[in-house]
Amino acid sequence: MSVAAHRALFISLINDASLFPPAQLPMDQALRAHAAHRRAGYADVVGPFLLGVPAVEDLTRAMDTGAPVPPAIGLVARPGTAVADIDASLGALRALGRPRVVSLDAAWSPEWRNLDFGELVVNLEIGREGQGEALDDITSASDFVDVRAKFRTGPTPGWSWPGAAELADVILATGRRHLPLTLTGGMHHVVRGEYLVDATPQEQHGLLNVLVAVHASAGGVDATTVRDLLEIRDASALADSVAGWSSPDIAAVRAAFTGYGCCDVTDPIGELQELGLLTVGEE
Repeated sequence: MSVAAHRALFISLINDASLFPPAQLPMDQALRAHAAHRRAGYADVVGPFLLGVPAVEDLTRAMDTGAPVPPAIGLVARPGTAVADIDASLGALRALGRPRVVSLDAAWSPEWRNLDFGELVVNLEIGREGQGEALDDITSASDFVDVRAKFRTGPTPGWSWPGAAELADVILATGRRHLPLTLTGGMHHVVRGEYLVDATPQEQHGLLNVLVAVHASAGGVDATTVRDLLEIRDASALADSVAGWSSPDIAAVRAAFTGYGCCDVTDPIGELQELGLLTVGEE
């Protein structure tokens, strides 16, 4: 077991994506679970409650029946969602007055600046085609909006799982541009491995692998080294590395990697506890 890492490494690292697959909790259940996370000893590790554009009306109905209101929401528009639909959902949430909307996730396109994002953090999901153009465009906007690149690490019917080499390229590409990166999908555990998802074995990237790879990338290593770090399956070795980081190390990593969405935040949090990296007090 490793010694605990500096707490700053984990602050708001794991966003609550319990409404999304594979968990896909009903709204009332997801809101109650998020309220429990906010009362727990790991509350500072949990980021905003992620809400898909189609679920805004479900949230409104749940609030009307007395469901607990999250303190912060990140609105998520899946690729293909029309700008008008995104703006309408933002308007509906802002009209409620609470909860506070803190971020907007949408697919990158040349028209993304037409979104009514205001002062929100904007996470723009990049695809495989035209990736360099997208990253350059996002970087060019960083002087006037808090914008990050977003990359999907889990498979969907229209998106094959990206292996270590592909994820390494994205980490290096965003790092070269000093562009913050957020991740989404398919990263439920802290170490790379094969895990059951709906009773089907599925290869997944690990949170600690990503943290260590981002740290190495910031230090100027090559693509092969970053890829190899993403493929490590020894949790103890990864934990020992992270536990030894200084405050400047942690600041550099979190500036480069802002966090990710996970449909059950207690999975990675529990594994971080088991490794001794994260201490959790009582409620």
